[in-house]
Amino acid sequence: MGSIVSQGRKAGASALTVLELLAAEAPISHFESLVDDARRQGMGEADLALLETAKRLGLAVYAQAERRQRKEARLTAFIEAGKGIATVQDVPSLLSVLARKACRLFDLDVAWITAFGRDAGTVTVSACDGHTTALRTGLRIPDDPAMSGGTAPFWTPDVAADERLAHSPALDSLLKSEGIHAVAAIPLTDGSRPFGTLYVAGRSTRWFTSAEVSLMASLAELADVTIEKTRMLEQAADCLSAPGRTAGDTASVHGRLMSLVLDGAGLAALLDEAGRHLDGALRVHAPDGGILAGADGMPAGSESEADTLRAMVDAHALREPILLDCGLWAAPLLAGDRDLGTLLLHPRRPLADGDEQLLSFTAQTVAALLLLQHTTAPSATGHDHDWLLDDLLTSPQRPAGRFEERAARLGIDLARPHVVVVARPEGEAADNRTAIWASSYARRMNGLRSTHAGCTVLLVPGTDATAAAEQVSRGLAPLLERPVTVCASGPITSVAAVPAAFQEALRCLEAMIALGATGGFTSAAEHGFLGVLLSDTHDVEGFIRSMIGPLVAYDTQRYTEFTRTLDAYFAAGGSINRTAERLHVHPNTVGRRLERIGDLLGPEWQQPERAFEIQLALRLSRIQHVLRGRRPRVP
Repeated sequence: MGSIVSQGRKAGASALTVLELLAAEAPISHFESLVDDARRQGMGEADLALLETAKRLGLAVYAQAERRQRKEARLTAFIEAGKGIATVQDVPSLLSVLARKACRLFDLDVAWITAFGRDAGTVTVSACDGHTTALRTGLRIPDDPAMSGGTAPFWTPDVAADERLAHSPALDSLLKSEGIHAVAAIPLTDGSRPFGTLYVAGRSTRWFTSAEVSLMASLAELADVTIEKTRMLEQAADCLSAPGRTAGDTASVHGRLMSLVLDGAGLAALLDEAGRHLDGALRVHAPDGGILAGADGMPAGSESEADTLRAMVDAHALREPILLDCGLWAAPLLAGDRDLGTLLLHPRRPLADGDEQLLSFTAQTVAALLLLQHTTAPSATGHDHDWLLDDLLTSPQRPAGRFEERAARLGIDLARPHVVVVARPEGEAADNRTAIWASSYARRMNGLRSTHAGCTVLLVPGTDATAAAEQVSRGLAPLLERPVTVCASGPITSVAAVPAAFQEALRCLEAMIALGATGGFTSAAEHGFLGVLLSDTHDVEGFIRSMIGPLVAYDTQRYTEFTRTLDAYFAAGGSINRTAERLHVHPNTVGRRLERIGDLLGPEWQQPERAFEIQLALRLSRIQHVLRGRRPRVP
């Protein structure tokens, strides 16, 4: 290609060179430099004008070829999307594939599909792909007719700034949490009936081309045909299969399952029998997420640990089975308000009429079996996991030995370092999901949990209070889909220290809220002088040591005056010359001392926040020295 360009230039950079560049598929930069090179070589004005025209036409051909390539690539991706959704046999799977393929087809970040329901003004998310926060399958959100009410694709380059939209707070908050800007809404139908809307969105501002909008319309037509075909296949399969499960059939199966429990059958036998009637594999999880029993046929890795935890929390909050994104069903195992775990079902086919009710009955039967096993065990300690910490906070006057005995029965050693974590969700009081998550988290961490003073309280093993607060924040906030303020205190190593540590963490949390730092996580020990004020012990000595300890130790060991120099430096407003006058030394001496002070305190000692706390430590140290000098001598 370089030889072609060279030959064109030797021939006077004629207009023919533009054709040679096109034939060689040269980069655009070669077209742009062609006229400049010819002008430097002394080409006449008439020839330059001809060459400029040839260059402009060549660039137009180049752009047209690029558009054709993009169109061909998009058409190939469209065909692949069509192949992907054409092979799916059930509607939920079809919608999941459609959302995933739409993301790839338009090179966007997020896609989700909403289905119209009975309630006007709200829609249900049936599938989603690329989501990172609150957006999930089964979520009910406000409907915006401006986006979903038309028969043609609707798009906006920046959804937050588009005045055509209704901008409901809930929907705007959801889109903001995902960082979404550009959105395209593609209407979907099931035959002649409106079915829902496919949304594709990007996390940056973007204008959609007419070709992309046309492709959206084609995708909608393909999806409409596929949805109708899949629905008809499902109906045909139902007609060819055995009649749907009647209420009598469900009651009969439930009766057989209860008979197994009363006859002393184990959990594995119960799951095998229930799985045969539900045509799927079943697995039981304990409240802490551990697997109690699992039938053959449950796919490994079908859901992540985070998915399992979210399923457990959501199922218990709703107190009914729910369908997960990965195709599994989750049903809560409850005995009154007591959490016994979660039942997961991997169906080999979509659940038919009556199957969901049978799954609920199966969960009740499994809960009954677990309850029998718990009550006949040598020690039933399930409730004490939730009650022990509450008693520690409300009745601290009881003998410490009794608390330690109860903790030991739970496998908890309160003499080991523990931290107290206090969490308060913003906007509303803590709901049932918070308590369920906290109970599961405490058991997984071999700790305790309680609800006190409107907050969720956790006592968990550890020595780093800030790390514990961060872990709780990152686990609870995404689950509740709203900010959670978390503060921690500790470590502590005795029963008697628990109430004081709780009060310290609570004061820290209230200070965060007063300072406008809601939704974050911290610990009293992390806040420098503010931590001293919030601390129950008011460890002034520890604060001074953490701020200027290396400086004081160096002065003591080497008989230097770095602490005095630093105090004078701050008193002089950061002026080296005025500091030298105060100390009666040369400015160069002050400069060398400040360099050494930086080595001892770290490079950020002059940053505003750090410098402020160092000045406080110096003043407290000076006051402390004066007050200690006034102590009367004791004979």
